[in-house]
Amino acid sequence: MRRVIFLILLSLTALSLPAQDRKSGSFSTEKERLKVDYRLSLRAGMIMPDGKVDAMLGRTGKWPGPVASGEFAVTFHPKWASLKDWNGASIGVALSYWKLDCTRTGEKDLLGHAIAPYAFVDIPFYTSKHFEIGVRPGIGCSFITKTYYNTATPEQRYNTLQADNINRSVGSVFNFFFPEAMYFNFPIRNGWTIGLAAGWYHMSNGSIRQPNSGYNMFMGELSVRYRPQHTDDTTPSDEQTGDTKQKPIDNKRESLKALQDKHCEIEFALSGSGRQVYYKDRQTFFCSEIQLAAYWRAHKIFRLGGGVDVFYDGAYYDRATTFKKTYLNGATQSDCWRLGVSIQPEFVIGKFTAGFHFGVYLLDPIKNREALEKSDDYKRLWEDHQTLNKGVFYSYDLIKAGSAGYPDGWLYTQIALRYRLPYHLFVQAIMKAHLTKVEFVAAGVGVYL
Repeated sequence: MRRVIFLILLSLTALSLPAQDRKSGSFSTEKERLKVDYRLSLRAGMIMPDGKVDAMLGRTGKWPGPVASGEFAVTFHPKWASLKDWNGASIGVALSYWKLDCTRTGEKDLLGHAIAPYAFVDIPFYTSKHFEIGVRPGIGCSFITKTYYNTATPEQRYNTLQADNINRSVGSVFNFFFPEAMYFNFPIRNGWTIGLAAGWYHMSNGSIRQPNSGYNMFMGELSVRYRPQHTDDTTPSDEQTGDTKQKPIDNKRESLKALQDKHCEIEFALSGSGRQVYYKDRQTFFCSEIQLAAYWRAHKIFRLGGGVDVFYDGAYYDRATTFKKTYLNGATQSDCWRLGVSIQPEFVIGKFTAGFHFGVYLLDPIKNREALEKSDDYKRLWEDHQTLNKGVFYSYDLIKAGSAGYPDGWLYTQIALRYRLPYHLFVQAIMKAHLTKVEFVAAGVGVYL
C-alpha cells in the first residue's frame, strides 16, 4: 500500500507541473498562468453509530471511537466560464489515507486502513484578503484493508454475523467515497494559507457486495495550503483595469453558452447494474432503470425538473435463494417492476450536472409483500386468506427501509451524475436509495433535447 500511495502522490504532483515546449525546451507560458494550490490536511473525527459498527466494537448505541486521516491535494484554477459562474470555483484531485482503527477497542483490528483517491470542486462563498469560506464536495473511491471476507474464516462466513472478530460493516475492498466539507481559509502571506474544515465522509460499495452498511464519518480538519504563483494574486483583473475590449470568439465556449441559454430540456436515459441483498445468499441480482424527465433551466448553474422513473429489481423475483431474505414466495416477474414520479433539482457546471432526486412510488407491488414474521397485520390477513392493500402513502420505518426483509416504503431518493457528449448524448451514474439504505448503483447512457 505504501508503494501505491507514493505513485499516486507522484502522479498528482506531476499533473500540476507546467508543460514543457517540445521545440524550445522551455516551459509553456500558457501553462504557467494556471494557478495551482498544494494542500496538506490532517483530520480527526468519529464514525457514526449505525447498529453494526458500534455493536461489533462493543459500544452498541454509542459513538464507536475516533478516526484519523491525512490528505494531499492539488487544486487547479482554470479560467473556465463554467467555473466563473460558480463564483470562481476551482477543481482538484486528492489522495487521503484513513486510519479507521483508532478506537477504544482497536486491539481487535476490525476496521483496518483505507486509501481514497477522489476529485472535488472547491466552491467559494466569500473571499477577502485574509478570509475565505466555501464548500468542497467530491466523489471518488476507497480501498479498505479489512472486510468481512478477510476477517472471517471460511467456516464463519456463511454461518453467523455475530462473531466478535469479524468486520460486519464492509463486504468489499473497493468502495465508493463521498467527501463533503465546508472550509474556512485564512491566507497569511507569500502564498501560504491556514485552513479549518468540517464535513461528512462516507464509504460503501452501493450494495454491489454484502454486507454493506459502510462507514459514515464526521471529521474536523486542519490544513496548510501553498500556491507557488502567489505573486500573481495581486495582478488586477480586466474589469479592475477597465480593459473590456472584445475577446476572440471561442467556438466551444459559444456553443456551451447557447446550451445554457436554453430554458427547457428533455432527457431520456437507460441504466443498469447488479446488487446483492443478503450476504448468505451469495447471489447478484440484475437492476435497471428507465428515466424520462423535463427540466427548466432557472440559472446557468441550476435547473429544476420532474420526471417518471421505471425500476426493475431482480431481487424481488421468487428464485432459489438459500435463505429467502426478501420473503417473496410466489412472486412473479411483474413484482420486480416499480414506477414512480420524482422532483429533480440539479446543479450544473458546464456539461456536467449533479442531481438530487426525491420520488414517490405510484406502482409498487412489493409494498404488499412484507416479511410474514415482521408484520402482525400480514399474519392476520394471511390467516383470513386476504392480502395487504396499502395506498400510495403509508407509515413505515425510515431507518430500516431498503434493508433485506423490510419493505422499501413509498419514498425513494437518487443521486444522478451526468456528462454531456456530442450528438445529444450523455453518460450517467446513479445511486438509488431509500433514505439511509442504498439499493443499487448503476451506469447508463441517454439522449437530451
